[in-house]
Amino acid sequence: MTEVASHHNELIRLADRPGTDDAPGRYGRTGGRTVRVEVLGRHAPGSPLGHDWLDCEITVTADSVRGHFATLVTDRHLQRWEAALDRLGQGFAVRWLDEEHGPELRIEPGRPGGLWVTVSDAEDSGVLLRVVLSPAPDWLDEQRALLRRVRHAYPPGAAEPSPGALAWRSEAADRT
Repeated sequence: MTEVASHHNELIRLADRPGTDDAPGRYGRTGGRTVRVEVLGRHAPGSPLGHDWLDCEITVTADSVRGHFATLVTDRHLQRWEAALDRLGQGFAVRWLDEEHGPELRIEPGRPGGLWVTVSDAEDSGVLLRVVLSPAPDWLDEQRALLRRVRHAYPPGAAEPSPGALAWRSEAADRT
């Protein structure tokens, strides 16, 4: 199993396109707003329970605000993110990581080419951050490429050969 050790991988990078000067106010805006989800590594490497969970950090940067939210991402979350990208491509709003505990990411298509991105951590910190982004036209393709890169760097290692029993994929294949 190959894995990119000690290298952080971006799973999501939503950012203003270079040169965005959106809705200038008293001080003007220079773009630079971002929402990123970075994979920090496996949660419990070497243990079938937790090996495939990925420790991640969601970072929101907007003007003078910067927020960090820790979360776990599973293969099921990655599948849901892929489906969310398909829905976004069709112009629909999506929620991702929308579970009872931990942060939730909502992405809503806004004005032509724009996105409203909200990270809500209601259960843990009570913080909600919302940014309006003007991403590059190919932002969806970039997200799909980031997802493929993370899946390649962190392939699933554990399997559930029978309900409630975990084993390494190679061992599970040997049993069948």
